[in-house]
Amino acid sequence: MPKYRKNRYKTTSFYVTISMAFILFLILIFGMAIMQLDKIYGQEKEKIEVDVFFRDNTKLSKMNQIEKEIGLDYRVNSTVFVPKEKAWEAIKNEVGGDFAKEVLDGVPIPNSINLTLKKEFATLDSVQLFEKNLLEKYEDQVEEISYSKAHFETINNTFYYGIWYVLGFCCILIIIAIILINNTIRLAIFSKRFLIRTMQFVGAKHSFIRKPFLINAVVQGITSGLIAIILYILLSLVLENYSPIGELVFKPENLKNNLIVFGIIISIGVLVSLGSTYFSMKKYLRLSQDKLYKL
Repeated sequence: MPKYRKNRYKTTSFYVTISMAFILFLILIFGMAIMQLDKIYGQEKEKIEVDVFFRDNTKLSKMNQIEKEIGLDYRVNSTVFVPKEKAWEAIKNEVGGDFAKEVLDGVPIPNSINLTLKKEFATLDSVQLFEKNLLEKYEDQVEEISYSKAHFETINNTFYYGIWYVLGFCCILIIIAIILINNTIRLAIFSKRFLIRTMQFVGAKHSFIRKPFLINAVVQGITSGLIAIILYILLSLVLENYSPIGELVFKPENLKNNLIVFGIIISIGVLVSLGSTYFSMKKYLRLSQDKLYKL
């Protein structure tokens, strides 16, 4: 085959690799954004407070015992006992002493436990079940359990819609990647259609003809994925002091999740490149002699 055709094929393969690396880089950013969104979501859920108010006749020793028992519950993240004197001081500091005395003077402020739930149990259904369990278990000691239903619903809905938006963008990018890369690979194979036909004339099997193209496709996919990962790590280094994105790469506790995402990115690159190459080869291997020159 003439030298310029070989060079053209190599140049086209280079463009395929770079184009795919850029698209995989964007997909990687969205993938990491999902991970970061999940992390922020979990942190925000564990900040939602639930207040357990005791009856006036409950003894201090019993309240301390109940706090310890609640703290040992598998659903509870943290507990803090809040004496009524401390609660009153907090109200005065928040709304102003004179205003609090004028409005709340004479209103009894009970002792309470301020607690937060673990993120997997910080949903409206879970907290309602938790409330039911506590009121049944400590019926004679606990008067009321207070929490913001709207807060639980808002955080869960925000995360739900955020995840779907990010996944939607990822799907669009993958579709664009498949279309662009498929067209580019077809052009690359088009430049070698006469070589493919020559190999057919001398009796080469289709599997033998496909093999070097498919191997090249796998190498392209892996190379594109690695380039995307390197670009992401470099971006993380640049933004490490300005954005939480750097935490996802370099903190040991996130290593497992990052390796999973990196593996997915490389797999996407290999599958897209391999699939496009296989179906393009299938077309040219079945092409008639007349159509070979009309393309």
